[in-house]
Amino acid sequence: VDAATLAEAARDCGGRVVVAEDHWAEGGLGDAVAQALAAATDGPLHLRALAVSAMPTSGKPDELVAAAGIDATAIADAARKLVG
Repeated sequence: VDAATLAEAARDCGGRVVVAEDHWAEGGLGDAVAQALAAATDGPLHLRALAVSAMPTSGKPDELVAAAGIDATAIADAARKLVG
């Protein structure tokens, strides 16, 4: 990951970052972003990582991302919690 760009974006957002990935949390993008930001930022960091936490079932793509909690609504809710 581009740690410098992530750190700049985190600073621009007051240290608030939401990561959403269509993958298991362990060893995923959220972990990579957290590690990069921990090494590259010197201010406060508030990170919400949204990821798949249960075995997916059958369904339409929009149904599956909603069920996993990684759809636009879940991302917006996570962002609101960070600033609220």
